[in-house]
Amino acid sequence: MGMLETYASNVDETAGQACWFVYLLPILDCSAFKVGFSSNPLRRIYSFSHRYFDRFDFDQAVLLKMDACSGVRSVEAALKEAFTEFRTEAPCWVPAEAGGHTEWFSSDSFTQAAEQLRSFATIDERARVIKVSDFIGSELTRLISSFEEWALHHAHAVRDDMISVSLGYEPTVAMEPLRDWFDAYRFFEIRLFADDPAALQFITESIRR
Repeated sequence: MGMLETYASNVDETAGQACWFVYLLPILDCSAFKVGFSSNPLRRIYSFSHRYFDRFDFDQAVLLKMDACSGVRSVEAALKEAFTEFRTEAPCWVPAEAGGHTEWFSSDSFTQAAEQLRSFATIDERARVIKVSDFIGSELTRLISSFEEWALHHAHAVRDDMISVSLGYEPTVAMEPLRDWFDAYRFFEIRLFADDPAALQFITESIRR
């Protein structure tokens, strides 16, 4: 099971407490931002780019947290209608299977869109605006034990696969998932393997190789 599947199953265990979110995600080159909604923002952002922390501006990205799916659908629809004239193409690095290619807007309208998103929080007293960076940091922290277990297992698989490759076999284990998730934890400055520095060193060396 990959880390994304591990995360999804972890989220499913708390489905009864699920909330919904409208998100505004500006990209780092200041050319566009994405409008959308999800009950699982981290998984959704990951679908746009596995190295989402290298793609989006988390100093500005925001979420509106609400209790009902109908509420976030209404907010998302209102935002997309208000900024129709600013629609733009999705970045070339967003995979087609991620969908949502009609929900990208020019960054010229981002400040207005963010203000309008915040205004919805004043209408619904249960709604709350959250920085995307805070949300993702919280999710990654919640998943530390699952991630550490998965990362160590994956690093051992990579090591064994490298031995097989040295003997002339084709590689069967991808390094990129481990590297990308590990880099996400580093980006959000979340400490890993606090009680097992040897495991941290092993994984770091595996990624470097």
